[in-house]
Amino acid sequence: MNAIDAQLLLVDDDPAAIHAMRRMLPEYTNLRFAASGAEALRLARALPPDLIVLDARMPGLDGLAVCAALRRDPLLCEVPVIMATAQEPSALELEAIEQGVADFVTKPLVPDTFRARVRAQLRRRPRLAAPAAPVPAARRPALLIVDDDVAAVHLLGTALQDLGTVHFVTEGDAALQRAQDIQPDLVVLDAHMPGLDGFEVCQALKGHATLHTVPVVFVTRYDDAACETRALDLGAADFISKPYAAPVLRARVRNLLELKRRTDAELRAVRERWRRLADARLADAVRTASDAVLSCDDGLQVVFANAAAERLFARPAGALVAMSLSELLPEPAALLAQAGQAPLRLLVTRPDGQQLPAEATASTVVDSGGRLTTLVLRDTSDRERLEAALRARAAAEATSQAKTRMLGVIAHEMGNPLHAVLGFAQLLRRQLGPSVPEAAAASLEQVGHGARRLERLLEDLREFARHESGALQLTLADVDLAACVAGVLQALEPLAQQAGVQLAALPAPVTPLRVRADGRRLHQCLTNLVSNAIKYNRRGGRVTLDVAPDAGRLRITVQDDGLGMDAQQQDALFEPFNRLGRERSNIPGTGLGLVITRQLVLAMGGDLRVVSAAGTGSSFSIRLPAA
Repeated sequence: MNAIDAQLLLVDDDPAAIHAMRRMLPEYTNLRFAASGAEALRLARALPPDLIVLDARMPGLDGLAVCAALRRDPLLCEVPVIMATAQEPSALELEAIEQGVADFVTKPLVPDTFRARVRAQLRRRPRLAAPAAPVPAARRPALLIVDDDVAAVHLLGTALQDLGTVHFVTEGDAALQRAQDIQPDLVVLDAHMPGLDGFEVCQALKGHATLHTVPVVFVTRYDDAACETRALDLGAADFISKPYAAPVLRARVRNLLELKRRTDAELRAVRERWRRLADARLADAVRTASDAVLSCDDGLQVVFANAAAERLFARPAGALVAMSLSELLPEPAALLAQAGQAPLRLLVTRPDGQQLPAEATASTVVDSGGRLTTLVLRDTSDRERLEAALRARAAAEATSQAKTRMLGVIAHEMGNPLHAVLGFAQLLRRQLGPSVPEAAAASLEQVGHGARRLERLLEDLREFARHESGALQLTLADVDLAACVAGVLQALEPLAQQAGVQLAALPAPVTPLRVRADGRRLHQCLTNLVSNAIKYNRRGGRVTLDVAPDAGRLRITVQDDGLGMDAQQQDALFEPFNRLGRERSNIPGTGLGLVITRQLVLAMGGDLRVVSAAGTGSSFSIRLPAA
C-alpha cells in the first residue's frame, strides 16, 4: 500500500489542532477525525487505521486511557500511536511509551518534523501479509553504539546494558564494518562526528542488503528540526535529543527491539512462504515489481526484463532482451563485481538522452545451466530531489537565523542615536521656552512623534529577535486577570477616544479569575490586541473584552466590529512584517505586533485563536492555564 493511501485517524478535542494537523498532511487522502477518546475508539473499531495521532489530554477518556483500550483490542493492538501534548513531556512520555505508544511529539507541532515522524511510523509498521510465525527462543539482542564522545558512549552503555549486549565504536567508518560483523538488532547513532557523520552512516545502513531492517536511533545534542527531519527521512526509527531521560531512552529502545523481533519473525515466515511458491507465481511477482529487474547470461546479454525495467530504460521488454548489458549501463563489469555488496550509484541513459540517477544491486546464481546474473535497479530521482530540498531548507533556515541576528544588531545599534534625537528634541523645546514660534513647536512635536514611533518599531524588532534566537525570558506567576484587563483599558482609553471607538469590558465572574502567566508580557499581548481592534475599527465602533473559564483554562477574548479579514488575509496573519495589504493606509504599524503576541502566548503555555470575516470584525482569544 502506498503511504499516501494509508488510513490516518487524528484525535484532538481542539478543532484548531485538528485543522492544523490536516494542513500539515496534505499528501494523505484518507484522513478521519475524532474530537474525543470515545469517538476515536468507535471510528477505529469500525475501520482499523494504519496510524493514530492522539492528543494526551482530553475530557472524558484521555490519551492514555484510549491507548490502553487499543492495546486490549486484538484488532487494534498493533496500530502505531503517536501521542501529542502541549505539556512538559518527561513523566507522561515514559508512561505513554510503556503503554505501547510508538512515538511522542510536543505541541506546537513543527510541520516538517511532524510529517517526518508520521512517515517513519508508516514505514516501520509491519505490512507483511503472512500468518503469525512461531518466534524462536530469544537470543540476547546486540546493540551497537556509535559516538565519538567516549563519555557519551559510557552513559549510553550504562543505560542500555540490561537490554542486550552492548558494542561500541567511535568513528562512522568503523561503524559500518562493525555492523556487518555483529549484525546488530539496533544501532544508537550520534549525528555529527569527524569523518563519516551519523547521517551518512544511517544512509549506508539503510542501503545495505542485510542491515536495512536494523532500527537506527539518533541520540544527539543537535535537536533542531532540520536535523530531526533529515534523520527520519533517511530511515531512522527515532530521534532523541541530549540530555535525555534514561528511563525514556530504555523504554523507546525496548519497544524498537520488540518491533524488530516481531518483524524478523514475519520476514522469516514470508521467506519460507515465497520459497514454496510455484515458479510461475514468483516470475509474475518479479514482472510486476516496482524496481527494475534485469537478468543476463554469461555473455552479459539480457534474457529477462520486467515492466519496471521498461519504464526505467524507456524501451519495450523485447528490445531490452535483444541488447547487451554494456549498451544499457556504464561499466557493467564494475557493477557485477559489487554483487552481494552495497548498492552502486549510476546514471541510466534513455534513448532520448535523458539521464536518471539509480541504485543497482547484483546477485549471481551458478548451476548446471550456467551463470545467471540478476540486477535490481531503483530510480532515486525522487529521493535526490528530497535531499536537495532538505539542503535548500537548511540553507533557508540558516539565512533566517542570520536575518534574525541582523535585526537584533540593527535594533540595538540604532537605539543610542535614537535616544539622542529624542533627548535633544526635548532639550531644545525646553530651551526655547514659551516664546517658541508655533511652526517650530509643531516641527519639534513631529520630530518627537516620529522618534517615538521609531522607538516602538525598534522594540518590536528586539522582541522578535529575542524570540527567534531563543533568548526570550519569562517569569511565570499568578496574575489577576481583572486587574490586568483594567490596566490595559485605562492605558488605551485616550487612543479609543481619539479614534471614536467605545471600549468596554464585560462583567467579570463573581469568583476572581487568576491565570498562570508573565504579568508584563500578558499586559503587552492584550495591549497589542486591543490597540489593533481600535486602529482597524470604524468610527463609532465598539471593542469588548471578555474573560471566562474554558475547559480548565481561562480565555480572554478581544472582539471588534471593524474591518475584519478575508480567508487570504487570515492565512498570512502571522507572517512577520506582513500588514495584509494595509501598509498603504494611514494606520501606523510594523506587521510584528501579532507575531510577537502569538510567540509570547505560546511561550506562556497558551494558544491564540482568531475568528474573522471581512467587513464584520474580528475576535482574538487567548487561552492560558489557570493559576
